[in-house]
Amino acid sequence: MNKAMKAALISAFVCPGGGHFYLKRYNTGTLLSTVTLGALVYLLVQAVARAQDISDKIANGQIPLDLSVIYPLITQQPAAEQALYNNIATFALIISWLVGVIDAYWLGAIADKAEN
Repeated sequence: MNKAMKAALISAFVCPGGGHFYLKRYNTGTLLSTVTLGALVYLLVQAVARAQDISDKIANGQIPLDLSVIYPLITQQPAAEQALYNNIATFALIISWLVGVIDAYWLGAIADKAEN
């Protein structure tokens, strides 16, 4: 398997930026990994905070332990400002993942041509 394909697969399935580390492009790999992991951590923190809020309301008796009551609380849209930040984090996560895969493949193809 050539370097281009290995780098793209590492970036796609391990971590964005992983393919860049494989190609010894440490600065780009660090940037892509940081953006991706930062966005992922932000989204996970928001999800855990929402779940904690709902579980606290259940424990305090403010809402009953009934799926028909809990499900709408889980699926309702967050406030406008919070939804904007969630969308930005999601967009950053997807874009950094795609850029990581495409750029790793492109840099790997250049490295493959240089070896031949």
